[in-house]
Amino acid sequence: MTTLVQVRFSRKEEARQLALVLLAVGIDCRMVEGDGGVALCVAAHHAEQARQQLDAYEQENLPEPASAHQARPALHGLGAALVYCMVLLFLFGADRRLSWSIDWSAIGAAQAGLIQDGAWWRTITALTLHADHSHLFANLIAGIGFSMLLAQVLGSGLAWLAILLAGALGNELNALLHPATHTAIGSSTAIFGALGILAGYTQRRHSAPWRSRIRRWVPLAAGSMLLAYLGFGGAQTDVGAHVAGFAVGAVLGLVLGRWAQHLPQGRLAQLVYALLAGALLGLAWLLALHAGA
Repeated sequence: MTTLVQVRFSRKEEARQLALVLLAVGIDCRMVEGDGGVALCVAAHHAEQARQQLDAYEQENLPEPASAHQARPALHGLGAALVYCMVLLFLFGADRRLSWSIDWSAIGAAQAGLIQDGAWWRTITALTLHADHSHLFANLIAGIGFSMLLAQVLGSGLAWLAILLAGALGNELNALLHPATHTAIGSSTAIFGALGILAGYTQRRHSAPWRSRIRRWVPLAAGSMLLAYLGFGGAQTDVGAHVAGFAVGAVLGLVLGRWAQHLPQGRLAQLVYALLAGALLGLAWLLALHAGA
């Protein structure tokens, strides 16, 4: 005779939902009505696993803080996106005109050999340089779109800090995978990093054992398809940088999907994140100018 162990006692509607959770992961259960509610019971040898699954389900479905329910305005993140545009336009003009007698591409491009030798700042400065008008225009439009989407889930400041880190680490990874002579510029590594963050964050926030295996991986699969569609065209396309940016971004997204809710999310916190991103970019260009002097 199988010994049954009670793992939950709740209202009938809630007990039915919890029973479905257990059945979805292959744990048989029995509902036993009692005074004031329903006991959810499982075989003794499944009790610990059942409690873990129910704990995980209840943890993911905890009511979110009131601030999390306040939908951000549709244009949230537009201001930061416009700053991104101004930075790119300024540096594009400065590079084309060799302003202040500086070859901005020469001192800021992501040259693999120099990055491997320790010039980490080039992984950041390269994100702000572009080869021509079409290259610049495409990244301006894509950058505005993806950054504003990410700002909706992370907040504008945290979104841009994450995008900058994804782009920089993507360039670092790309440099490690190429010969020393490989050189790249453009914000597309960061843009595909943003796409990866969105995919990873969405996948992690909507991942649970009781959901079907296919549904759990839909966000990352969708992001990968967008990467394939947008990131592999053109003779001058640096596919490695796009893939590296997306991969790093996906990892960051998974981490943020797990931990972002524990980070400060208020207006002041978002300002601090934005200032950190700006300071990192400024430091990178200061080091580039010093090294190129």
